Amino acid sequence: MMRPRDNKRARLLPSATVDGLGNDLLVRCASYLDADGLAQLGRTSARFGIPQAGQQRSLANEAARQRFRQSATDEERSRLPKYGDESDVGLMRALEQLRRPLFFGELAGYGFRPQENPASVTCATYEGCSTAVSGHVMRGGGHFVEFEITSDGQSPFIHLGVVRPVSLTDGIDVEADWEGLVSPVAVSSCYRPAVAEKLRSQRTAKWGESNLHCCTYYSYHGKSFWTNWDNGKGSTDWQGKEGLQGSGTIGFLLDLDEGTLSVFKDGRRLGVMKEGLGGEYCWFVTVASLCTINISRGRAPN
Repeated sequence: MMRPRDNKRARLLPSATVDGLGNDLLVRCASYLDADGLAQLGRTSARFGIPQAGQQRSLANEAARQRFRQSATDEERSRLPKYGDESDVGLMRALEQLRRPLFFGELAGYGFRPQENPASVTCATYEGCSTAVSGHVMRGGGHFVEFEITSDGQSPFIHLGVVRPVSLTDGIDVEADWEGLVSPVAVSSCYRPAVAEKLRSQRTAKWGESNLHCCTYYSYHGKSFWTNWDNGKGSTDWQGKEGLQGSGTIGFLLDLDEGTLSVFKDGRRLGVMKEGLGGEYCWFVTVASLCTINISRGRAPN
């Protein structure tokens, strides 16, 4: 029968065993964890979570750094420039998110049916505007997306494009503030100024110097709409512009190195719709017509 003192020694043995292992072996073992596991490991033990004497980073961050260096492709690295205040665990988490399928993380408005698939939204009304925003934040390099649209073809009202990683509902009421018309590309200091101020207040240094905070392709005639949520807002024609009157696929290539947003229709490149983009963006859709829209990553057609 184990005495209380023996039981106490048994509980201490694992810690003593870990303390006796070298850093290289511990980092190698920790590198099998995902970003959430590494973050939890760093919170659990000071040895893993705090840089020790002579170390530039904690063991958890060193494990994340080595895993990122060994597994990230050149294309993935170009899409994930490391922020100065970002931990290696944070960068590893961004890589994991980059590899996951796209989905609509925030739905704002009254028009969407309950989601059966996180990568799909269905609008069931012509009343008001509803907006769905992707949960993935793009920060650098090139990103290609396809929106597959199934529509009844009657007076389509669909905006597709990019928006800053903001919340459209945190402290912004759909009825009182948006008045049932949740359309971030329509917001400016002249139209819905209270909403504009709340959106601008979410700005961070990661938005960069560009004041293009929201930019869309309008399916009805193919024009580009944009806003800075302040005193700049407008719509422009662009070379290659084409509308999508019914069902079909609209693709976008966001090149954050060049600052451009190019449009593809049913796999055919139409051209560069907008220049001057920079900083962080998310994909999003705004709809006010009967349709279903699926979002997916892909590769831009040649």
